[in-house]
Amino acid sequence: MRTLTLTTPLTRGPSVGLAQQTLKNHGYFVGQIDKVFGEITARACSEAKYKLGYATKDIKPTYGNDLEAYLTGKKKPNPFMRVRAAQRAKKKPLADAVISVARQYIGVKESPPNSNRVMFSDWYGIVGPWCAMFVTYCFVTAGSKAFEKGNRYAYCPFVLDAARHNLGMRIIGEHEASRGDIVLFCWDGSGVPQHIGIVLTPVTPSGTFTTIEGNTSGNSPADGGEVAIRNQTTSVVVAFIRVVK
Repeated sequence: MRTLTLTTPLTRGPSVGLAQQTLKNHGYFVGQIDKVFGEITARACSEAKYKLGYATKDIKPTYGNDLEAYLTGKKKPNPFMRVRAAQRAKKKPLADAVISVARQYIGVKESPPNSNRVMFSDWYGIVGPWCAMFVTYCFVTAGSKAFEKGNRYAYCPFVLDAARHNLGMRIIGEHEASRGDIVLFCWDGSGVPQHIGIVLTPVTPSGTFTTIEGNTSGNSPADGGEVAIRNQTTSVVVAFIRVVK
C-alpha cells in the first residue's frame, strides 16, 4: 500500500478507513471511521509507533506497510524496538510526574510583585509573562523531551503550533482531557492562545475543570503573578493538548 500522510487536500478513501480500523483495534485511533486521513489519524500513527518501540527519529505521523505489519502481527518488532517499548512502558506516566512537580510550587509568587521575576522566568532566561515558562519548567523537570529550557516554550501560540505539527504533543478533544494534559485559553474571542495551564481534573458534563497555572490570580487570570489552582470552563479553551514524549 502507499504510505498515508497528511496532505492538502486531505487523503480520503477505503485504504484510510482500513488504516483507521487497524489503529482502532489496538486502541490508538479514537473516533469515527470516516476514511479521511486527518490530524486524529496522524496522531494515532505517531502514538502507535512510540508504543511499538520505533526509534524517536522514525516516529512520524504516517501509515504504511511496516506499521500495518507490526499492528497485524505479520512482522515482529526487532530486539531494539522491544527494549525501547519496554522502557517506555515502565516509565512513570508523564502526566503523574508533571502534576507532582507542579503541585510543589502552588503559592509561589513574583518578587517583587508585577515584575515577571520568578524562579521559572529566571530558570528559562527571559523576563516576561511566564505562564508558558512555568509549564515548560514542569515538563522538563518531569522528564519530557518535547520541552527545552530556554527554547521551548515561552509563548503560548508556539505550543499550539507544535501540537498541530505533532512535535511531541497532539491536540485532543475536551472529553479526552485528563490530569497532566495542557490547556490553552483565550478570553477575547480571537482564537489566539493567551494563557496556558496544566489540567488537574477532567472536564465535567457541565464543561468545568480544574488546572494548575503559573502567572495567574483571581483578579488577573493571564498575568496574576502566582502559581495557583484554578477553576476553569471550556468556553474559554482554545485547545487541550497531550504531551506524548
